[in-house]
Amino acid sequence: MEKSVTQQKTPPLVGFHNLFSLGAFRSSSHKAQILPFFNHFGGKFVEIGAQDGVKDSFTLYLEKALGWKGVLIEPWPHLFHKCRKARKQSLVLNVAVVDHWLEDSFIEVRGTPPKASIQKALRKEASERLVGKTVEAPFKRPKQESVSYVTTDLARNILNRAEFDHEFELLVLNLQGYENHALEGLDFDRYRPNFILAKVGNRLPTLSNLPASYELVSSSRHDERTMLRLYRNSEFGDS
Repeated sequence: MEKSVTQQKTPPLVGFHNLFSLGAFRSSSHKAQILPFFNHFGGKFVEIGAQDGVKDSFTLYLEKALGWKGVLIEPWPHLFHKCRKARKQSLVLNVAVVDHWLEDSFIEVRGTPPKASIQKALRKEASERLVGKTVEAPFKRPKQESVSYVTTDLARNILNRAEFDHEFELLVLNLQGYENHALEGLDFDRYRPNFILAKVGNRLPTLSNLPASYELVSSSRHDERTMLRLYRNSEFGDS
């Protein structure tokens, strides 16, 4: 009986990889270096920067194959709608995770991807707030100009409103250089995930806003400019 329970908690990776889409875990390096840490059923996650929830999501396989559930956060409205349709087992939210300068506010993003960048808009708005710019109400633009109004808030506020569990297995940061800003507003006294997976630039030495209890346990190259770095809370243990 004990053997069957163990097998149920740890599915065979190779077989499951052939049956389910891996999303952003599709590279052989990610499958070998990162995915084995999460090869069990029924976990919980928070993914900040979920995009469309499929191709570039690091939690698609966990939800579809292993029954994980969680919160998916995506600021771009068009990607949020795709994500919500694709990921019905989890809560999908259309909001940008920010530092304290943009708590419970909004930003205006002009243009469409890839020319428009939410991260650049966040940095610009935060720098203006720093020198005393007031929040202005959105106003109508000419029809030919594409404008998106994106709500912003701290990670802890978003999770509090979602009534998400304080203890969960995995926090994913897929933020293209905005990781430390997002971590500033998490509140690790209240929310302390066992693992943090960050897609970061190759030259980023560390995540300065990570508590000292988190240690780097695995890395995997994602593409020419970025890599995955997996941090584990030392208080969680070795298994």
